[in-house]
Amino acid sequence: MGWKLVVFDMDGVIFEGGNRWMELHKAYGTLEEGKALTKRYLTTDYDRLVEEVVVRLWKGRDARPFLNIIAGVKYNPGVKETIEALKQLGLHLAIISSGPKRLVQRAMEELGIEQGHGNDLVIEDGKVAGRAHYDDGTTCWPIGNANKEPYVRKICEHFSCSLSDTVFIGDDLPDLGAFEVVGLPIAFNDAPEELIAVAKARGGVHVKGKDLRGVLEHITS
Repeated sequence: MGWKLVVFDMDGVIFEGGNRWMELHKAYGTLEEGKALTKRYLTTDYDRLVEEVVVRLWKGRDARPFLNIIAGVKYNPGVKETIEALKQLGLHLAIISSGPKRLVQRAMEELGIEQGHGNDLVIEDGKVAGRAHYDDGTTCWPIGNANKEPYVRKICEHFSCSLSDTVFIGDDLPDLGAFEVVGLPIAFNDAPEELIAVAKARGGVHVKGKDLRGVLEHITS
């Protein structure tokens, strides 16, 4: 086998597919403006997107719709069994997602995953704080559209693993950078053809269907 670390994308892989930020836009009545801002800035000016959405549109909003989304998201089939099987093999497990940090933390706590990175919608006194940065100046929103690869490297360093010992499981184009550096890229479920092509070109595979147990044979063989 030889693998030491398995890194997961979150939405569509661990949890059922969906964009939680767009779900929150819908809950707050900002969906159309949110779509327009995302189209305009996601790949060209990520910091501006955060400022426009988190600071301008959402600051001061009731946090309950957001917390309800976090609590209500369901796991994909076979997730708990897959995580348990990988833990039994002694593999390190981590999540990198542009989705909510609170949802990453939920998965970590409920599944026993060791490391996780996501974007933090800061809540203060039951309201969206509208913060793009913490008090120390670091960003609350570190995971952009195409920067997961540096976080794979950080996690490898944390666990003293090499990239060649690492599996990354993803289902969308923001996972491309990670796919290009790990030892085993696994395109999951309805991943786009470009992601599948990169996975296969690098010796990885495409696992069809929503049951995460389908990845086990490729990791354990």
